[in-house]
Amino acid sequence: MLLDFMKLQKHVSGMGRRSFLSVMAATGSIPFLSAAEAGDGTAVSQQWAIFRSKYFHPDGRIVDTGNSGESHSEGQGYGMLFAATAGDQAAFEAIWVWARNNLQHKTDALFSWRYLDGHNPPVADKNNATDGDLLIALGLARAGKLWKRADYIQDAINIYADVLKHMTMKVGPYTVLLPGADGFVTKEAVTLNLSYYVMPSLLQAFELSGESQWQTVIENGLRIIGKAQFGEWKLPPDWLSINRQTGNFSIAKGWPPRFSYDAIRVPLYLYWAHMLSPELLADYTRFWNHFGASALPGWVDLTNGSRSPYNAPPGYLAVASCSGLASAGELPTLDHAPDYYSAALTLLVYIARAEGGGM
Repeated sequence: MLLDFMKLQKHVSGMGRRSFLSVMAATGSIPFLSAAEAGDGTAVSQQWAIFRSKYFHPDGRIVDTGNSGESHSEGQGYGMLFAATAGDQAAFEAIWVWARNNLQHKTDALFSWRYLDGHNPPVADKNNATDGDLLIALGLARAGKLWKRADYIQDAINIYADVLKHMTMKVGPYTVLLPGADGFVTKEAVTLNLSYYVMPSLLQAFELSGESQWQTVIENGLRIIGKAQFGEWKLPPDWLSINRQTGNFSIAKGWPPRFSYDAIRVPLYLYWAHMLSPELLADYTRFWNHFGASALPGWVDLTNGSRSPYNAPPGYLAVASCSGLASAGELPTLDHAPDYYSAALTLLVYIARAEGGGM
């Protein structure tokens, strides 16, 4: 049974370090259930069947059709999560074995972020992507519970331990989650990707380990998301810079100053984890409904307000539907997804809705 987070959050401001996460640990209530437990497993299973038919390779590789057929730790993590939620044990095992054999590091439990089919070597860049690590761990934890596989649970614990060890650091007043091992820290600033805060996975890490540092990472992540708002719509950028001395935020240099491909997942993960506050929901609601379902932009520039010359794909519409878009209607099905990423976003929304996502 899900905790009543709306009631619980009324008390958070007076708890200090005894946050709602502490209460969750005490009650044993973590804010996600399998789709079957939530009573809406059929729709998720149906959409997973479509995803599997379009993006699952027989050897277990999830193919990113929007990026020349390459694969990522993110995609393997999504595939594992989808398969476990749908109860597809054979597909889950294939996806996990492929990720473990082709992407997992020998020196730690994390994963190289990209696999280029047909290249020699196919994994030239050993840098990890923390969201991929967290998604794989969440899939393992979910599968371990569903199929009573202690080895999957232990694999998840090992990944979470190395994320905590290697991918967190203190920046100004915050303990942050780094996007990867290399390329995001300079003497002056640290670059973050707020969509890498996969909140349901971070909550799962806290449940499995009981490590108070996970509590700090989650709480600090929520504080950063609440403050990292830019432009007329008060939206998070795809990439955020934090000054190491002052803790001040700015849109990171070196990437377009947009709310787009990455940041679209911020409201989704908050909704799924029951962390989408009324204040943030109001901002997203204003943004989505300014454009409406028929004209959502694929991106908006946070410095000048300009929008993409094309409309958003169905996956973006799915995210908007759970974070404030009025009259969104039924969720799009994966039959209409133009590529892997839009399909993944849509299926995540199906799962989040089945598991009672909200505030």
